[in-house]
Amino acid sequence: MQCLSARYLIKMAGFTLIELIMVMLLVAILSFTAIPRFANRDTFDARGFFDQSVNMLRFAQKTAVAQRRAVFVNISNSAICLSYVADPACTDAANGVPEPSRNTWFLKNFPNGVSATAVSFAFTPLGQPNPNQQVNIALAATGLSQNIVVERETGYVH
Repeated sequence: MQCLSARYLIKMAGFTLIELIMVMLLVAILSFTAIPRFANRDTFDARGFFDQSVNMLRFAQKTAVAQRRAVFVNISNSAICLSYVADPACTDAANGVPEPSRNTWFLKNFPNGVSATAVSFAFTPLGQPNPNQQVNIALAATGLSQNIVVERETGYVH
């Protein structure tokens, strides 16, 4: 084996100046592109609300099938709620479907800057939307527009 001198090992132990500058440059570029995405809280809340709304519609369909009764999805100008009767304004808590985690009425208010098309429809005990047609729900926020589609016949939510 060849014996390496201490002076040679010291030279091999660090990074070159060019390597350090390149790493700092990459970190700067990533921070300038990633930080604005996290700084805008309204867009973050809108994306989270969109995901919650899709999951809420899927829960409504599963509840209708499991309980063998109609479950209404009511979307007003400021909230989305689930109930056992048509309630387009989301005001009838007595007939509301309970949220499983809190055992309170399944009602979600829109975050700041989010708006949606007002819609009221039901899932039948077979999981189909009533009326049996495709339901399109448009959620809009500043710089973000998402559509939720409930397919006719199957009630598939995407």
